[in-house]
Amino acid sequence: MTETSQGVNSVDIAVSILTFVASQNGQARAIDIATGCGLSKSRLHKYLVSLCRTGMLCQNEKGLYSLGATALQLAGTPTGTRNAINELNAMLVAFRDTFNHSTGVVVVSDNGLILKHYNRSFRNVDIDFLPNTQVPLHASAAGQIFMSFSGYQAQNPAQKQLIKQIISQGYAVRYNPTQGIPGAQSIACPLQNSKGELIAIAVTMGFFSAEAIPQIANQLVNSIASLQLQN
Repeated sequence: MTETSQGVNSVDIAVSILTFVASQNGQARAIDIATGCGLSKSRLHKYLVSLCRTGMLCQNEKGLYSLGATALQLAGTPTGTRNAINELNAMLVAFRDTFNHSTGVVVVSDNGLILKHYNRSFRNVDIDFLPNTQVPLHASAAGQIFMSFSGYQAQNPAQKQLIKQIISQGYAVRYNPTQGIPGAQSIACPLQNSKGELIAIAVTMGFFSAEAIPQIANQLVNSIASLQLQN
């Protein structure tokens, strides 16, 4: 057997998936990828999970797959053309796939804080949100992050102390139920650029025990820390 005839079939398949997605103007449905690459849906799913986990692909709120942060970095995409929100969401999809916790990306808009992306966990019982849902400033972990990393002026000593704590630990937690999602907790941390400016807020949410929250929070912080934004 010659050297050129040897290889790893799974690598060939992964490359064919990436090539197909790139050929579809950078976005493709899973069913189209399966057809284009000659794969069954169940076999393709395993590849999609791994490719999203490694950042080679990412999935948006419409279920479409596109090239992820790792693929863009390997392709030498200039930093200035990177989409920080998509890269963050790709990382959070991988986080969801690894730890089975729902995740989301919250951005600042003219209408306040907005949940731009939501990636539901695979648990039988979980919380569902629609993309572009407004996030309350004073009743959410994302709101706490915004107040801590955006230059927001604390309104009272207790809030000032909370902001100081959040900045120190790098994440915020909403422990108590809020309207519409009783019994659910949320953890959030900031995505900042090299200037320390708040780009977006990463959130994971679910029915967490008090004992599990510090570990989950550190997992989230460490995952987001791997995104190196230069601008």
